[in-house]
Amino acid sequence: MALKLPKPEALAQPVLRRMFENEVQITLKLQHANVVRAFDGRPTGEGAFLALEFCEGGTLDLLLLEKGKLPLEQAVALVRDVALGLEHAHERSVLHRDVKPANVFLSDTGAAKLGDFGTGTFSAEMAEERVGTAFYMAPELFAGEAASVRSDVYSLGVLAYEVLSGKRPFLGDSYDALMVAHMTALPRDLRQHRPDIAKHVSAVVMRAMSRDATKRYQNVHAFLEAYRAALGEASAGSATTPVPLATGRAARGKVATPVPSDDTTAPGGDTGTEGPPAEGDAPKRRGLFGLWWRRGR
Repeated sequence: MALKLPKPEALAQPVLRRMFENEVQITLKLQHANVVRAFDGRPTGEGAFLALEFCEGGTLDLLLLEKGKLPLEQAVALVRDVALGLEHAHERSVLHRDVKPANVFLSDTGAAKLGDFGTGTFSAEMAEERVGTAFYMAPELFAGEAASVRSDVYSLGVLAYEVLSGKRPFLGDSYDALMVAHMTALPRDLRQHRPDIAKHVSAVVMRAMSRDATKRYQNVHAFLEAYRAALGEASAGSATTPVPLATGRAARGKVATPVPSDDTTAPGGDTGTEGPPAEGDAPKRRGLFGLWWRRGR
């Protein structure tokens, strides 16, 4: 079991306190093999806590830092697992709003589990604030539109591209640079990074990342159906039992410019459980959760 507690200073800040409350309330309502399981929790008060299953494999982000490009069979299975977890959340009327490898946890058998719902929201309680991590945010969110199922599908597509290729589709050394990239640039064909992947699978991922939200899969179920069909055309049975994973903090590879942090854009860190940015860092603000800082990767 992993026990998550809010820092006292987080409880004194309405934004961070609400993020922790969101995570407790949402995670307790989700029950799926590909979502981090919550055993118990209390969202408010001095005794606030969240008891979660402990995922021995660490995070998908750390696995990518360690390995870079994963074996194709393993990468295919991980994308499928994340999609299944996100589909379950949407079926329960929950938007994650920050789908990324750092919010995906790995079991001791290598299964991927979507977690960290601090930025999540119930569909009936839609908020106007801009939430997410710029590497994975849908173009319409940069334009000020509200999050939706389709914006989560876009983030899933970006995650799938990264997991399958070992590379992020969009890079930038600032929030504004990433905004321009998501809104105007075209990522390289997935097969240029990964020649062993079938064109059908690449096409599914690229459609999920369409700049025009109406051209994406309209829900995760549609993405999964297309993904499975593409895998069937590529090689039957390619999404098999996950391989046990090793994690670490080795560099994922150098880029020409420093890359901003993956941390969710909230002052003091994600749901108040991490410390403030290092001295000398220069946070930028974009919306309610728009403070974030650089971390070389």
